[in-house]
Amino acid sequence: MQLSKMKRIEILLEEQLVPRLGKLVRDAGFSGHTIMQVLQGRGSGGAWQDERLTGSSKVMLLAIGTASDADNLLEAIAPMLDSHRLLLTIGDVDVVRQDKF
Repeated sequence: MQLSKMKRIEILLEEQLVPRLGKLVRDAGFSGHTIMQVLQGRGSGGAWQDERLTGSSKVMLLAIGTASDADNLLEAIAPMLDSHRLLLTIGDVDVVRQDKF
């Protein structure tokens, strides 16, 4: 089975930012992305949990693309990292069926 090296992007963000971040992901060259609900977590600021009543729900955006796509996205999203308290990770991943990405 043929495996291809690609980049996996994960961004933890407030749900209301999904349209804006989705556009940045597409404009960076990714063919698509997936949004997953996130219920709770803990970080440097302490524990948090989903607060649908107050409108502060968090989601995880997942995208897989080329190293060039990842570089483009990193450049586009850099100004938002602090101002919107985004958590961004980029990692190497082996994919099957590279043509899907």
